[in-house]
Amino acid sequence: MYEIFENLSDEKRNKIIEASLEEFSKKGYERASTNVIVKNAGISKGLLFHYFKSKKNLFIYLFDRIVKEFVDAFYEFIDDSPSDIFERLMNWTIIKFKLYFKKPVEYRFLTVSIYDSPEELKEDILKRYERISSEVMKRFMENLDLSSFRKDIDIDRALSFIMTSIEAIGNKYLEMYKHDIDKLVADKDRIIDDLKDCIDILKHGIYEK
Repeated sequence: MYEIFENLSDEKRNKIIEASLEEFSKKGYERASTNVIVKNAGISKGLLFHYFKSKKNLFIYLFDRIVKEFVDAFYEFIDDSPSDIFERLMNWTIIKFKLYFKKPVEYRFLTVSIYDSPEELKEDILKRYERISSEVMKRFMENLDLSSFRKDIDIDRALSFIMTSIEAIGNKYLEMYKHDIDKLVADKDRIIDDLKDCIDILKHGIYEK
């Protein structure tokens, strides 16, 4: 569907992608202007729609592209993931933060896409997000050592509770910093310390034995 766009020179293609990401990440889908995008990309509006047919297709193309970039980069760092679930959680979370810090505009765009998408895009974005989340979860579960779990608990329920808790913590920070990536970067050490404390509570519990 996007062969004409993909066959552009790297310079021209990247300029359009950068201009689109900047506009969508700052204003969201509905308020983003294709007029601003083409002006900053140095192309005509007719050409933009020749490549993508619609603003929606452009947004979905960017979402798929950026998700793939993040997932591919993420997988490069996890070959030696710890087998302990809590160590792996911390390891993966820190990797995610590092990737976000390297690509702040892309991070803003994904945050807007997932948490602030309009009705016409929600179904498409949700399907893609659920598919990627499922793939990443399968990768996360590979070669986990569950031997330290208590024998009197349901392991599947315990894993579900752990992952839901960590996702809720992550979503809290996404919501808190979704309009201020610079503050997220500035607060990264405090956030990581908070995550470590939360994981420690999940690992050791609250009440004394």
